[in-house]
Amino acid sequence: MHGQIIQRFQQSSNVNDSARQLTTSVDAKSFDLLIDRIGICVSYAPQARIFHENDPAGSAYKVVSGSVRTCKFLRDGRRQIGGFYLANDFFGLESSDRYTLSAEAVTNAKVLMIKKSVLAAAAKHDAAIEYQLLLLANRELARLQARVLLLIKNAQERVGEFILEMEKRSKVGNSIQLPMKRQDVADYLGLTIETVSRILTSLESCAAIRMPTARRIVLRSHSALRTAMEGGSKAVPVMNCLKKCYAQNRQNSRSSLNYDMKR
Repeated sequence: MHGQIIQRFQQSSNVNDSARQLTTSVDAKSFDLLIDRIGICVSYAPQARIFHENDPAGSAYKVVSGSVRTCKFLRDGRRQIGGFYLANDFFGLESSDRYTLSAEAVTNAKVLMIKKSVLAAAAKHDAAIEYQLLLLANRELARLQARVLLLIKNAQERVGEFILEMEKRSKVGNSIQLPMKRQDVADYLGLTIETVSRILTSLESCAAIRMPTARRIVLRSHSALRTAMEGGSKAVPVMNCLKKCYAQNRQNSRSSLNYDMKR
């Protein structure tokens, strides 16, 4: 049935955008039903490991409720978080034989575990399933590309972009609910927790955000946030200049002190 829908869609040369979206929507709903049917639901407590880095990558996962993070532990003990996954997000989609990152529950989480061999067999017989798997892979690739671009920005921009990302993904009412701790945010952005806290405080001071609690952010002004992010890129060379001036003044003071002692 799905294959016939896709075939009719591809053969039609005058299908408008609305019909195209409707067809994709029908396929997405059918795909979700399939995942719910073939997936095994597993519950995880906060901090529980779902899979380890280098484990055989035999399954893909879909978050039913709660939140999950993927991460990598470096040799010096530091942790780098690769991504956060919320309800209806898929993870563990590696095409390699082994997982490149570990996955852990951030909060109490329910996750569907789907065998990749079952998905591959279903995709062989149904073009709609194959198409949905391709969409998932492309979505994950786009997320990885966005993350690479994020990490080359300065600290102020990284925190600002994170707030905007979470506004799209976890906004409840007029506020953004963060399921993760501030240390998780720091490890995701490649910053120290002190830097993240300092920037959040500065964003509150300039009326861009309000933080009623540590995990709740009210975005008061998009324009103020954007201005603060743009100002952060200008602040970097200024701070570097101030550091150089301070170092130079300190060196001059030492030289002057040594000269006076010799006299």
